[in-house]
Amino acid sequence: MVNSLKSIGTPRRLLRDRRGISSVEFALVCSLFFMLVLGVVDFSRAMWEWNAAAKATHWGVRYAIVNDMVSKKMAGFSGVLAGLDAGSMIDPSVVVSDLGTDIFTCNNSGCNGNGDIATSFDNVAFDLIVARMQMIYSRIGPENVVVEYRHVGLGIAGDPTSPDLHPLVTVSLRNMTFDFVTPGLSGIFTLTMPDYVASMTGEDLTTL
Repeated sequence: MVNSLKSIGTPRRLLRDRRGISSVEFALVCSLFFMLVLGVVDFSRAMWEWNAAAKATHWGVRYAIVNDMVSKKMAGFSGVLAGLDAGSMIDPSVVVSDLGTDIFTCNNSGCNGNGDIATSFDNVAFDLIVARMQMIYSRIGPENVVVEYRHVGLGIAGDPTSPDLHPLVTVSLRNMTFDFVTPGLSGIFTLTMPDYVASMTGEDLTTL
């Protein structure tokens, strides 16, 4: 009978036993604290990567306007061969008539998504732009970069020092993602970063 009473009382004593509760509370508080710290770290990393991506895009377009065009067709346009007098301004309609378009969009697969890459796409010029952007943000890959050349009326037929066309150059950084390190989010959630776009006129663009 005594043993039975002891066995009945044991669970009650365990429920009333407060020993070790501070250790449990400490473990719970520490877990929440470290989750908070890692969340702050993730937020800080995200802001840094956002800023680095934007800065890399600006570096990319600044580099693009002073180096060879990725679009060989736009770089090779000749206003004189298109029927213009040397020294005259180049109307966009003349470019469209000669090249079929006055906008060339280039990525790591080529320009305008079609045509003979060997005659329309300068992969060396494209890779140099990507490499310059990677100096700021190393996670950038060739598949994330798009370079667009748009003729906006700048340029002189028969220019002896640079390409006849001085296009508006736009560099876009696309499809970048941010990976969390916080437990519970790491490996489960991936945040898609916004597209970054920077444009500059290519009046200083030259061939090297």
